[in-house]
Amino acid sequence: MAATYDPTMTTDKDKVRFLIQDTVVASAMLQDEEIAFMLTLYPSFRLAAANCADICSSKFASMAESKTIGNLSLSYGDKSKKYAQLANSLRMQASKVIMPYAGGISQSDKQTIEEDQDRVDPSFRRNQMNEKLPAGDIAEDEDGV
Repeated sequence: MAATYDPTMTTDKDKVRFLIQDTVVASAMLQDEEIAFMLTLYPSFRLAAANCADICSSKFASMAESKTIGNLSLSYGDKSKKYAQLANSLRMQASKVIMPYAGGISQSDKQTIEEDQDRVDPSFRRNQMNEKLPAGDIAEDEDGV
């Protein structure tokens, strides 16, 4: 297994690494194959990154809160919380990507839609029942009654 990163962001894997700031490949938290697996599970690289951040949070949460050796002290509890917050932030960003569209609000929008020749005609329209019946004698049916 390997860890690679290209800062030109040519692949979704590189985008995930950038979003979770796992860009130093010598000390990568996730391998390329792990990120590739997440990209197969989720429809966008932001959601994959959010779940990768959850994994990083879990890794740091499973470590001791802090470690002290002589004058050197390391704290992992804070990193776990920061990655959990990052995962939530990435999920929020991913949910804002799709914008709803409400058509027919402006006059020009309605006119553009009505002039579209490829548009399927609506089943119902305003004043459709006000149209006159076709001309013809409807007093007699086929039996002459």
